Amino acid sequence: MENKFYKLPELTYGYEDLEPYMSEEQLKLHHDKHHQAYVDGANALLKKFDSRNSVEFDVKADAKELTFHVGGYVLHKFFWENLGPASKNGGEPTGTLAKYIKKDFGSFERFKKEFSQAAASVECSGWAVLTLCKKTDRIFICRLKNIMLM
Repeated sequence: MENKFYKLPELTYGYEDLEPYMSEEQLKLHHDKHHQAYVDGANALLKKFDSRNSVEFDVKADAKELTFHVGGYVLHKFFWENLGPASKNGGEPTGTLAKYIKKDFGSFERFKKEFSQAAASVECSGWAVLTLCKKTDRIFICRLKNIMLM
């Protein structure tokens, strides 16, 4: 039996629940096909790493490809976990996140504008993410590309 370390996570909402922000068709495409491709790629590469003595193994290329697939898997997993039905979610953040946004961006509108600009400026395969720097106690919008988080 083949080991599958990575599995496509189940969504905690229905495919139609993100409308009007993401269509059912878009969600199915990105979850069932795109995210599944990262799962399949990561598992195939891990199998290759496990049998590196018996197959052609290129450390530079295979490590780069593993980073791409595992990074894509993890970032998509975070993405799905941070979405929810429009009827139950949305609007301005509250609590700690709202306080950070007010402190570091001045307003939620300014944050949305900068986040949208960062996301639109990502080239090829990449992400815009909101991060907390504990050393400075500030939030920042960063662009990520080809990272591996495990």
